[in-house]
Amino acid sequence: MKNRGGAGRGLAAAVIVAGLAGGLQAASVVAPTFDVMAARAQAVFVGETLDVRSRWVSTSSGRAIVTVVTFKVIRTLKGELGGQTQLEFLGGTVGEYRMEVPGMPRFRVGDEDVLFVDERGQPASPIVGFMHGRFRVLEDPRSGRRSVARHNFEPLASVSDIGAATPPARVPSAQALSLAAFEADIARAVRRQPQVR
Repeated sequence: MKNRGGAGRGLAAAVIVAGLAGGLQAASVVAPTFDVMAARAQAVFVGETLDVRSRWVSTSSGRAIVTVVTFKVIRTLKGELGGQTQLEFLGGTVGEYRMEVPGMPRFRVGDEDVLFVDERGQPASPIVGFMHGRFRVLEDPRSGRRSVARHNFEPLASVSDIGAATPPARVPSAQALSLAAFEADIARAVRRQPQVR
């Protein structure tokens, strides 16, 4: 799933850099519903961040910084992946140069996430819905219960809350959707999708 820089990313870089110069404060991306997210994803996997490295790339619009994140694939829930995969995100830091993209997911070594990935068109973020297709795996230190939270660490109560027109009520972490239940919901959504032959 390694994504390489290209013309589409160059245009995105020009747009984002121009937006930053104009005082853009945050990426405004409407969260897709769970079913749309599952359908759009080429791959869905539970992964642990192993490495995060930023580098310069050349695009049709000039140079840009990208961050390549290497993941250990713990479980593949859709698509076909090996034991490791890499995803490339626009932005990052190289030496004294920093390119920041508001709302871009940031990963740290050791993070565990469920990721919905769509790399078609060489996007600035290969995560479906920019950041919305990243679900953090959290573990209660006392009980060991593993649950799922949104990209911003807000506990997720149900997949029906994803992309809901009305924001759901906040739930306590203890009532968040378990990782096992979330994986089962993903498996059901993938089975409902038409098979392409």
